[in-house]
Amino acid sequence: MTTCAVHVGDAARTAAHLVATARARGLPWDHMPLASTRTDWAGPVAGVQRAVLGATWLGRLAVAAQRHDVVHVHSATTVAHSRRAAPRYVLHCHGTDVRTTQYDPTLGPSVRRALAEAEAVLYSTPDLAEHVLPHREDASYLPVPVSVDDLPQWSPDTAQPRIVFASRWEAAKGLDGQLDTARRLVAALGERAEVLGLDWGPGADAAREAGVKLVPRGGHTEFLAWLAGSTAVVGQAAGILSASELEAMGTGAPLLLPTGLPLYAGLAGTPPPVVGGSPAAVAEAAMALAGGASHDPAVGRAWVRDEHGVEQAVDTVAALYAAIVAERQADR
Repeated sequence: MTTCAVHVGDAARTAAHLVATARARGLPWDHMPLASTRTDWAGPVAGVQRAVLGATWLGRLAVAAQRHDVVHVHSATTVAHSRRAAPRYVLHCHGTDVRTTQYDPTLGPSVRRALAEAEAVLYSTPDLAEHVLPHREDASYLPVPVSVDDLPQWSPDTAQPRIVFASRWEAAKGLDGQLDTARRLVAALGERAEVLGLDWGPGADAAREAGVKLVPRGGHTEFLAWLAGSTAVVGQAAGILSASELEAMGTGAPLLLPTGLPLYAGLAGTPPPVVGGSPAAVAEAAMALAGGASHDPAVGRAWVRDEHGVEQAVDTVAALYAAIVAERQADR
């Protein structure tokens, strides 16, 4: 029997990728965005607007929950809003929700309750295991899904080499390591290549002071084109591969990391084809690439397709849904 599912919210475009691929296969999966992404609701008028939006959204979610076999909620913090309309759900943890928010004195209990009450729990990066498994030892790692065929292919501007930082500038991304790498890159490359980053995150001013040229955040399509047109992409220094790093590799661009990836040992068929391991090693690799060193884009694209392909993710999630529905029927 085919399982109907509705995905609630999104993070790192995971829901969008899963639902689009599932629907292309003819699976009855739908996506319901959150009521609003607005964060500032100060003032009485805004409070009324928020209440109206929330009530309308909950009503729509209640209908969707009745019409679908599974409600798949993205982020543990979303459950505080969705539970009233959809008390039975699969929880997908993406990062800040369990890595940071669950330890907040005020919001933490809600996150831990969301983990405890879910029919099943998924987490998207290996560092989240230590934050999820103590509460749900049955939780499963689902690698961040990437649709490689939808990505632009690496085509660097050889007339003006540029090394770009893909992540926002904040502690969760390994800010100290990012800034150390930035200073080394700026000093090593001089006029040979631009060092660019996004004007995003609480550490953006520090990145600017380190010599990084910051550019405004654009839409996702523009972001992917920016990555694909770079000489090389520098990933975060937190020891994981998030969507931005995977998308960079998926375009075929060289991915330079200022840290190792010990958490990936044993998780993938082959180690991630990244370069670096330290800020100094990143600077050395960037100089070589800016100077015309060769790079095979097919290697990174193939690795992302094999280890993070959205097709495999849909297979895994569809099997999980089927198991949940079967277990419900067995319990009747």
